[in-house]
Amino acid sequence: MNVNLNTAEPVPSIWEQCLSAFLLSKPKEQRELQWLSAIKYISAENGVLIIEAPSKFAKEWFLLHFCQHFLEIAKSIDPSITQISILSQQAKEESEAIAEPPELKNPEKPKLFNSCKRYRLDNFIAENSNELALESAKFIAAMPRAQENFLVIKGASGLGKTHLLYAIGREASAKWAKKAILWDSDRFFKEKRKGNLALLHQADILLFDNLQNLYGNENSQNELLSVLKNLKNKGRSIVVAINPKSKMQPITEFHDFLKMGIKCELKVPDLRTRIAILRQKALEKGLPASSLEGCWKAIAEKLGESVCSLEGAINDLAARQALLRCEITPQIIRSIYEEKNTNGKVPTIKAIAAAAARAYNIPIETLCGKSRMAAVNKPRQIAIYLCKQTGLSLSEIGKFFNRDASSVANAVQSVKNKISGKNGYSYEFEVNDIFNAAKG
Repeated sequence: MNVNLNTAEPVPSIWEQCLSAFLLSKPKEQRELQWLSAIKYISAENGVLIIEAPSKFAKEWFLLHFCQHFLEIAKSIDPSITQISILSQQAKEESEAIAEPPELKNPEKPKLFNSCKRYRLDNFIAENSNELALESAKFIAAMPRAQENFLVIKGASGLGKTHLLYAIGREASAKWAKKAILWDSDRFFKEKRKGNLALLHQADILLFDNLQNLYGNENSQNELLSVLKNLKNKGRSIVVAINPKSKMQPITEFHDFLKMGIKCELKVPDLRTRIAILRQKALEKGLPASSLEGCWKAIAEKLGESVCSLEGAINDLAARQALLRCEITPQIIRSIYEEKNTNGKVPTIKAIAAAAARAYNIPIETLCGKSRMAAVNKPRQIAIYLCKQTGLSLSEIGKFFNRDASSVANAVQSVKNKISGKNGYSYEFEVNDIFNAAKG
């Protein structure tokens, strides 16, 4: 039998088959068929269906609303298809030149990334524990790259992931990025409801925080994955931050995509690093860091491993200094952060006198003697005041300190006045510090 091959009907491409199947499954989407039909079939090789949209807008609209559904249809027709890659006529030249870094137009200057100015790469304390994370951040922020443009930062809560994200955004926008976009999972869901996810396709560098919060929503993962693949194919930069302790896991395709990134993990800072963080934060907040040098170890040991807790401690001290107009002293810090004796023990009069003498570096004999020097009067008045708080009578206190009852009463009142005065907050901490030392 002779067959005229010229009269045989051409076999429809896999894209045309997808369009027919889409129309059958969603007949109400007839209005979408016209612009979907304008998308051209390019090829289907190595598991990737490549198509071309007539415009960049059409490409982004397809990625946002139809990509996942058409991928499912394509898989049902050809199980080897695992991905749809869509080009646009405007972006075709850029896609073909993917090996070269994206060029910036000279007349258009980068826009400043203004969010959280306190987060910078030069004030991220890494020491030995997190040097790789810091260097990776500097590498990504330094310049646009067609390859090695994807950074994955992992770390538990409070270790500095958000600091690095903001710092990278600021550095990149100052040097080369015309549009640095920083979103987190909350912003993603908010903008998704508004239909604004196409904004992400415009990023020169996309920074995404708390990615693990999307793991419970497969559709959201697929939508973000389409964005990330599109950006990476265009040579744009991507930085994502993930808490690996999340109970949820990403879908397989998203998990595989994350493997493509440069991976670094923020580790728990050691004691040396935590002390360095406290020292720097104190300088930034205008605290007398040099006079408090001996206090950082106590705070670092008390608060443990969270960088956020360390920053919160410095913010608290700075607030006390600004709002209460009192100078932050080692005595104040010890009163807050050193372990206190909570056994309810009432110190003896001798223990109180000894603690006051040690605090001001004077002999206990001088404290209880006849001297009226100012350097002795202050610790003696504090000791007398504390003895009165334990329930001792004026005569008992006077006998120990070689003072009459009226002098003891005046000393008690003098300390009360200072506590309620202008710098009373600082003075009260000194008093409490001596009392706790006496109890110990």
